[in-house]
Amino acid sequence: MSSVSLSAVAYQRILQCMLDHSLSGDRRISESELARKLGISRTPIREAICRLESEGFLYQVVGSGTYIARPDRKRLLDAFDVREALECQAVVRATKRMSVKERTELKLQCDNMHAAISALRDSGEKVMTGDALKQFLVSDLKFHLLLLRAANNQFAMKIVTDSRIRDYVFGDSTHERTLRHLAWVWLLHARVSREVQRKNARKAQYWMRKHIRQSRNDALVALQKSRTTETPRQPAPPELTNLLQSVCEELAVIGTPASESLE
Repeated sequence: MSSVSLSAVAYQRILQCMLDHSLSGDRRISESELARKLGISRTPIREAICRLESEGFLYQVVGSGTYIARPDRKRLLDAFDVREALECQAVVRATKRMSVKERTELKLQCDNMHAAISALRDSGEKVMTGDALKQFLVSDLKFHLLLLRAANNQFAMKIVTDSRIRDYVFGDSTHERTLRHLAWVWLLHARVSREVQRKNARKAQYWMRKHIRQSRNDALVALQKSRTTETPRQPAPPELTNLLQSVCEELAVIGTPASESLE
């Protein structure tokens, strides 16, 4: 295997370790330790670390070492600004382009989210966890990917996928998944879906913008909470990382972070 290929493999595996939080917090990144753990020589590990630094996942402290970047308010706001611009435009195009089959699939993802919420309500638990949470989060992601794919803009899809990866690495999506919070999230998705079914692009865009802005506000609250309390960040469920992996493979032609599979 070439040095370039080994560097790509090292990049994928280090990023996966950050997604599942086996690498997290203020822990110093050790090239030698990663080389032993991943079974890859230090040169590709070093190249992968440099790439992750350039993408904002890692940072260096002179005389100390390399560390995983902490959640940052400006980065979060910038990411949501980009998502709002891209996804609000994408939903307009998708509304005009989606087939009956795609519209049915979009509604199915909303129904799956609702089923997860119903399971939480019936359980009597205060916060969604386990299989119900996996179902909710995967259906949420599939909903957005359906719209982006229907809009037929691979670059927008790649950027949003990159943003989702960063959410799970930095913990920006670690909200308290209460019934009230999730019901509101589902309702906004359902309203987007309803207007897509009606082929009303203007209203679909309105509800998408409202959803993304609400998600931004929720992420800001979660970020503030993480700075004042020791709330552990939850790893991304394997089902989510597998879905992100399939999108990465689909977008491999673009050749940037989200364009390489996460093993």
